[in-house]
Amino acid sequence: MRFFFILPLLFTFIGVAATVNFDYALGSDAYFGIRVVPRIEFWRVEALLDFPFGFKLVGGWLTPIASSLESLKYLNVDLDPGGVRFNVPYLVQTAFANIDFHESSLVGWAFNGSLGGVIGPENAMFFKTVFFNASIDSAGQYHVGLSFPVGSIELGGFTSSRGYGFGVLMDPFMFFYIPKNGFRFAVERKNVYLIGQYLDGTLSLSMGWFGKEEWFLVGTNGVEARLKFGELALVMKLQKERWYAGFSFPIVW
Repeated sequence: MRFFFILPLLFTFIGVAATVNFDYALGSDAYFGIRVVPRIEFWRVEALLDFPFGFKLVGGWLTPIASSLESLKYLNVDLDPGGVRFNVPYLVQTAFANIDFHESSLVGWAFNGSLGGVIGPENAMFFKTVFFNASIDSAGQYHVGLSFPVGSIELGGFTSSRGYGFGVLMDPFMFFYIPKNGFRFAVERKNVYLIGQYLDGTLSLSMGWFGKEEWFLVGTNGVEARLKFGELALVMKLQKERWYAGFSFPIVW
């Protein structure tokens, strides 16, 4: 019944001229059905959404699926000199040793990063001026540092709950090192990022790219992608608990 209830919503999206696709995927989380992938652009807002409607096999039965909690793939609100992003980091936040990037987190900032906050598994606030920066999060972790601008490069040292360290920030690149603990590097642009770190004995890598009706994500939750080759798209999600891979093609433009 839930599936039929959401059909009117589907037609609403068709009226908005979003592409409607037919998906067929095999795997431990195999499914088939239709998928609406609207990209929204207005004012200073860019968003990429993902609405799957169809059936998957559960315990030998076909079970209807509706939009998941992962429907919002990407959000960027350009409020220069501030902004808001979802599922993509802001370079300044990565320079704080106490703030780890997590998928499906939200970051907002004002005054070119002078003041900002992150909402995710650990909520955090950060403050940054030309010579001073500080951050604290909901877990009680902290970062306090001094920075020294040299042209377009910022060099700095800091103390944090992870130890003493030093780093460099040169848009779009950031790197810091904490002796006897580890390092982090980050490269960030509005719709693409790469973050690698080895801290607290744990190695992690996160990367993402968002295009028009496309995305490619690598993180702690595995790999997820929707990549177009002409009108045909490859869809996949590879995780420890579940996986699927298949194809998607448009049926309504």
